[in-house]
Amino acid sequence: MEILLPVAGVKVNVFIVLALGLFVGFLSGLLGIGGGIILNPALIKLGIPPIVTVGTSVSQMVGATVSGFLAHLKLKNIDVKLGIYMVVSGFIGGGVGVYITRVLEDMGMFREVLLGLYSFYLGFTGITMLVDVIKGKKEKKQSKLLTALSNLPLKVSFASGTFSIFIPVGIGFVAGFLAAIMGVGGGFVIIPALIYLAGFPVHKAVGMSLFQMIFVTSFLTYFHATVNYGVDIVLSLLLMFGSSFGAVFGAAFGQKIKKEYTKLILAIIVTAVAGLSMYQLFFEKKEVVKVGIDILQNNLIAKFAYEHPSMYGILTIVVSIIFGAIISMLTHRLKVYIEIKLEQLKR
Repeated sequence: MEILLPVAGVKVNVFIVLALGLFVGFLSGLLGIGGGIILNPALIKLGIPPIVTVGTSVSQMVGATVSGFLAHLKLKNIDVKLGIYMVVSGFIGGGVGVYITRVLEDMGMFREVLLGLYSFYLGFTGITMLVDVIKGKKEKKQSKLLTALSNLPLKVSFASGTFSIFIPVGIGFVAGFLAAIMGVGGGFVIIPALIYLAGFPVHKAVGMSLFQMIFVTSFLTYFHATVNYGVDIVLSLLLMFGSSFGAVFGAAFGQKIKKEYTKLILAIIVTAVAGLSMYQLFFEKKEVVKVGIDILQNNLIAKFAYEHPSMYGILTIVVSIIFGAIISMLTHRLKVYIEIKLEQLKR
């Protein structure tokens, strides 16, 4: 069944989009990664304009992070003072990223730059992980780097410890910038950075990542909607629905396999997506659908998005949060049901 994605101006099979969301959500639940690094190259492959791929990927993260953010807030895993520094710097980094995407899109170069970033980042990460798995290498803290960071000036006392203000500001800026220009969650930057640069335990690093991203992705959704007209609410809700349910099954399956295998699976998938991005970059020079006012005819959602971008951006954020909260309640019940069934099978 095909539907028109109003802002993207592209017809897609709704079941393929839902299946893609389920698959990415499954991997996210299984491997503990943000799905954007896998999702976005696949969306571009489906013909979604890169500018809409990035903006929509960011917008669906708003709803996807709601339940996790509230859970970590209740568990007191969030240092609000530290989070404020990260959020403000994330706004700045994200704002810079959004305007760069606009400039690149106007120059007709955004697709190439985006696919190049995916190829480089995913290729480097995937190959490094594969080498580590083959060699059986264990991750070690970089003591020299930690020593250098401990000597940075402008130290501030937080609930999580005392360290230079440059650490949370730098982490927040980079995470916001990459979220804006690549459409990926900041978790793959924030979590390892807080663990290795600030000595955070994993659960608190995850909580801080969710705290920063729920505010930064909301800001970026508004910014992408008003500056780039690149947020498709229909695509966002479809992806959110599929990925939320997929994550439940991924998390349940992840309890059954060894961590060494999950790392190997992640390395293979990331390397494969890097290969797909590289193939699209060098061998698929197909015409990219340009997002513009020509899609407004008989398209009420697109017309509203272009004529009232600020209202559209705010509405997208509100709808995403409400939809995300509803989906999280449904998936929580499904998760409990699956856990009960798994316990019954063990007996």
